[in-house]
Amino acid sequence: MERTSSLEQRLLGQTLAGKYKLRDVQASGAFGIVFRAEQYFCRRCVRPVAVKVSRQSELTEDTAPDLFGDALILAQLLAAPATSLDDAGRRHLVQIHDMGLLREYDNRAFLVMEYVDGLPLLSHMRAAGRFSVSMGLRFLKQICRGMALVHAQGAVHRDLKSDNILVDRRGVIRIVDFGLAAYTDRRHGFAAGSLGTFTYMAPETLQGRSTPASDVYSLGLLMYELFTGGGPHLTAPWSVDDKTDHRDEHLRLKRGLHFPPPSTVQNEIRNDHRWLDAMAARCLAVEPQQRFADAGRLLAALEAGEAGQPLPPLEPATSVPTDAPPFPPDSLADDSIHAMFREVRRLLAARAYEQAIDRLDVYRPPEWAVLDAMGARTLRSLGQAYLGAGNLAAARDCLEQLRATRKEQDLLPRAEYAAALSDLYKCYREMGQMEAARACQEEARHLL
Repeated sequence: MERTSSLEQRLLGQTLAGKYKLRDVQASGAFGIVFRAEQYFCRRCVRPVAVKVSRQSELTEDTAPDLFGDALILAQLLAAPATSLDDAGRRHLVQIHDMGLLREYDNRAFLVMEYVDGLPLLSHMRAAGRFSVSMGLRFLKQICRGMALVHAQGAVHRDLKSDNILVDRRGVIRIVDFGLAAYTDRRHGFAAGSLGTFTYMAPETLQGRSTPASDVYSLGLLMYELFTGGGPHLTAPWSVDDKTDHRDEHLRLKRGLHFPPPSTVQNEIRNDHRWLDAMAARCLAVEPQQRFADAGRLLAALEAGEAGQPLPPLEPATSVPTDAPPFPPDSLADDSIHAMFREVRRLLAARAYEQAIDRLDVYRPPEWAVLDAMGARTLRSLGQAYLGAGNLAAARDCLEQLRATRKEQDLLPRAEYAAALSDLYKCYREMGQMEAARACQEEARHLL
């Protein structure tokens, strides 16, 4: 991989795909660089755009989608058949214009998005301290309209926070950074994995079970910050040591947070908008079933409160229909499963082994279960992740469970099983069990 400075210098000022001229760097991260650019047609400037270029090179049509899975999810959300609510929500999501591979730049992937000229909501909050009720509600309703579209399509954002919300020059909210977005699993009713920014995570997200109500919790934190200028979640003693699993500690802190009613620090709420106290409290309930089930219901409640109507009663959270077809036992064709494994491959390629384990662990089949194709693939990926993380015993257990299944049925391609046996060989070799290691090596050779 090239050094950051040399890659940026190599690309700056260049024209990609014959039409996107890169003008300056907007952001730089571990996975890619975002440029402010101009789109040209026949030497004429058409519009400003944002172009993201991957740091990873030598991508193919098979591997590139794993890297830009967030863009594919967003594009799918925007391409879905529209209702009147969806039309209102689309305005608050960033449009995807183009994507592809750059053969002339070592087969890097690029993504072209709508250019948003604005600042993060976080910057406005720092400048204002706290907002008036009218301004705060205006921002909240716009966020809810965008997120209502996301939730209606069965997806969750999982990283809603003030620096992932842009306010453009016209004062319109734009929701960005769908890097952790995922579709909820139809069998389980949630998106697995404890991914996100723990300060803004819902308690159940820390346990690896995100639903639209989890995004509502994050919206509740934003609501609280807008109207009070702070909140106990911002001052809690979160542990930031990446080498230790702090989920239990963070969950205990989450459950112990106490949010005084916004009216205690906001005179306008105390005098004229007391209903916002109950609204914030419901969004910030520890148990997801005590919150608004999704952003659409929260939006309806905000509009009802503005009209002087009482807080609507709790409605059941969006769940899997009882007649929903199960996942086929011998197929991984479902879009949500494909998306999950694409994300896992991206995490493994980036050596983000702990995040891959978080994403997969909830799907790990018990030892007594009869495996299907998804269970086999989950064990294969978990074995890779545990081996990369140095947890040899856990990797061995996953791969041995997969190995035992191979004697009964072929759930993975032969080469995949052989690769799993190769990883199992590494486990036994590192553990000093050379006889078991040689048996795995011989079995892999026989398969191939």
